[in-house]
Amino acid sequence: MKTFFLATLLSLSLVATATAQTEEQKKLDAHPVVALTFDDLPVAGNLPPGMNRTKVATELVAKLKAAHMEGTYAFVIGSKIAGDPDAEQAMRIWLDAGMNIGSHTWTHPSLREVTTAEYIDELEKNEAPLAQYGQLHDWRWFRYPYLDEGETAAKYDAVRQWLFAHHYRVAEVTLDFEDWAWNNAYGRCLAKNDAASLQWLHDSYLDNAKEFVRLGREEERLAFGHEIPNVLLLHATAFTTHMLPELIAQLQGEGFHFAALAEVESDPAYAQTPAKTEDYNGTMPDLFMDARHLPYPKFTPQPKEKLESICK
Repeated sequence: MKTFFLATLLSLSLVATATAQTEEQKKLDAHPVVALTFDDLPVAGNLPPGMNRTKVATELVAKLKAAHMEGTYAFVIGSKIAGDPDAEQAMRIWLDAGMNIGSHTWTHPSLREVTTAEYIDELEKNEAPLAQYGQLHDWRWFRYPYLDEGETAAKYDAVRQWLFAHHYRVAEVTLDFEDWAWNNAYGRCLAKNDAASLQWLHDSYLDNAKEFVRLGREEERLAFGHEIPNVLLLHATAFTTHMLPELIAQLQGEGFHFAALAEVESDPAYAQTPAKTEDYNGTMPDLFMDARHLPYPKFTPQPKEKLESICK
């Protein structure tokens, strides 16, 4: 009897949890909008066997063009270009395909680990390669490395003032599932020709994307009272390039349609700034959640330990 009673309670608890999750999903917009963006051009993550930056860029732009996503933005680390013919060619391929670029600083520092003056120097140094390669493109968009906007309000304000004085727009992020974390494992598993592990990487990547896209959308409802047009942070890695068609199909299956970065960030929500706090780190909904001391929705964490150990 006791076993039956406990089993009944467990069953009711699972039903209640499933019902709560279903109710949360019902509150999400049936027709969400997203702009895809890519960080760390032209050098993102390690390369798997037989690949170079030129091949990754060629494959990535082909898949974006097949999905009618010309004009997609990638954010450039300028120090990775000069003196590297492979990186230089990857940049040309990206832009010749009708894509756009923005700034990701000269060497990709975290704002909390350098002074404001050092960070602004990073921004200034990165303008030369942006102007050289971007030419007539609208390259005055900026993405903070690590989504770190500073550990103090003073740093946050000072960098923003410099950016706006120099006519930059901040490429905010609302959705991030840390796609980069799968790339190095992909290279290792390819090198070992480990089909089972490669299948796990494929499945877990898509599962993780689904979970964190849901989380970001639910955070928007809590932070803003409704969903807003989204910006998804991806990285120009070999594995995300490999997975891109299936990721796009999954997003479409969830009701998403795609828009340009400038169109998405013209939404009034992107003109808001979070209340003063002592830590500006994370996606845009994260910042508003933290500033308002809102509890985060429950979520399934990433399989970080397995990603670090698989195929070693």
